[in-house]
Amino acid sequence: MLNLGAIIFGFLFGVLIGSQIKTKSMDTQFTLASFVIIFIVGLVSAWQLGPFPFYTDMPIASGFFFALIGIFVGKLLFGRGD
Repeated sequence: MLNLGAIIFGFLFGVLIGSQIKTKSMDTQFTLASFVIIFIVGLVSAWQLGPFPFYTDMPIASGFFFALIGIFVGKLLFGRGD
């Protein structure tokens, strides 16, 4: 059973958060390697969280995983450069 509620809400929430990320702040600098590390850690975290008890679509937390994807999409499409 594919539950679209958690997927859609997680993705939209991630896009909202991703659009507000500043990558060139005063003392922090996000590089491609840091985004890869964040994605890997997020994927491991979603796997460790596991699905909600009656969600059987994926073996990971689908809402958390799609929020992570939404953060990267929001950063790429609407991100603030400075």
